[in-house]
Amino acid sequence: MKLSVLGYELDQEQTKAACKSKSNTIIIAGAGTGKSTTMVGKIKYLVLYEHIPLEDILCITFTNNAANSLEEKIRQELNQKAKVYTFHKLSLEILKEHSIDYHIASEDLLSYLVDEIFYSVPSIYFEQLFLDKNYLEKEEFQQYKAIIVRFIRLFISNYYDIQYFDKIFKKAKKRDLPMLKIIKKIYEMYILEKEATGTIDFDDMIYMATKLVNQNGIVKHYQYIIVDEYQDTSQVREQLVQAIRNKTGAYVTVVGDDFQSIYRFSGCDINNFLEFKKNFRPAKELYITNTYRNSKELISVAGSFIMKNPRQMKKKLKAKKSILKPIVVCYYKNMKDDFYKLLASIPYSQIMVLGRNNYDIFNVLNNKLKIENNQIYFPNKNVYYKTIHKAKGLEEEQVVIINLTNDIHSLPSKVKDERILKYVIKHFDIYPFEEERRLFYVGLTRTKNYCYLFVPKNNPSIFVQELIKNYREYISIINL
Repeated sequence: MKLSVLGYELDQEQTKAACKSKSNTIIIAGAGTGKSTTMVGKIKYLVLYEHIPLEDILCITFTNNAANSLEEKIRQELNQKAKVYTFHKLSLEILKEHSIDYHIASEDLLSYLVDEIFYSVPSIYFEQLFLDKNYLEKEEFQQYKAIIVRFIRLFISNYYDIQYFDKIFKKAKKRDLPMLKIIKKIYEMYILEKEATGTIDFDDMIYMATKLVNQNGIVKHYQYIIVDEYQDTSQVREQLVQAIRNKTGAYVTVVGDDFQSIYRFSGCDINNFLEFKKNFRPAKELYITNTYRNSKELISVAGSFIMKNPRQMKKKLKAKKSILKPIVVCYYKNMKDDFYKLLASIPYSQIMVLGRNNYDIFNVLNNKLKIENNQIYFPNKNVYYKTIHKAKGLEEEQVVIINLTNDIHSLPSKVKDERILKYVIKHFDIYPFEEERRLFYVGLTRTKNYCYLFVPKNNPSIFVQELIKNYREYISIINL
């Protein structure tokens, strides 16, 4: 059958994915392949052809902006008001259905608590780690604090139950036990602080909602569950989906791209995506591979680059657009002046500048350029800055990537995860810079046309070196 969505006729793969019903399904979608359009197409098919009421389709995505955008597209296509949830909004609705009062804890609560504990709790808890408390004013404290906060966030996202610390202690190396015991105590105090103030955090919401569904079921009789960006799902999120599925018998469809899994630092686990067919048996696997954003040359380079990692699902994207050399390596000597020169030389008005970190853009602006709310003021051009993490899901006519040096905080970042985090991260990189490689892939594939790599000639990123070595025929090189 032919299915049109928002004025576009779905291609063969998109149509197959949209019309798949009465089975659990994973839709593996490459960059720029019309993932959102396919999701709307699936909802349209279920409503118009399978006669499923719109309210019986639970649609979940990851950000409020994505949820609002999807709601509007469904409204345009079906002329019906849809409700698209984030995991947090869904969890809050489930809490309300069970008449549970809640107050959201400050996002800084855990960080403040670590400060308070380290300054006020008797030092007997820390004597095995530190000789005195002078470190509190030093950078060393900030490093330990960041590790503790990240450990606890990852623990809550993927395990939650304090009893799991017993399993961690049993397998822990002796040298790690003092730090792990401190973390457990801080975690216990964090729980007590939330109980004392009557507050919950975002992961508490999901955990509590899952527990309620498992114990009491769910009010709505969902027949289908559709989850976007499934490669960025944490364990507690997957457990909520499983709980709703178990109580309703709903079919589960997930959409995503393992090439673009870039949020491990916040508790997301790519294995939920890679192991979907095992966790949601029986399940079908479908691909959508026609990219409508990138040229076939760029997607060939980016795809080959990302699949160096053997743990990525093998897929080959296709494109009709052709640009012979879509990647432009721009060597600079004077970073600030040459960045201005680069922006002036790009013969297009729409430019998205991407970096690894929030502060990267300030390193390249000279006194001719001003930035406000990430908008870079440049004559007759719309130039704006985003980190690659925040640009995921976006596209632009032209893209410039900065901070491509061979340094510790550049791309790839050489900041290593502390060994203590191995107890809450299931899978560390098995291939060099595995997640950083995915991050660079996301950056490359944001462009509709050219991707300009702003690179110091005397200290280029190892990723840029790899591109030039392996894909020279697709790359232009200029000296600014």
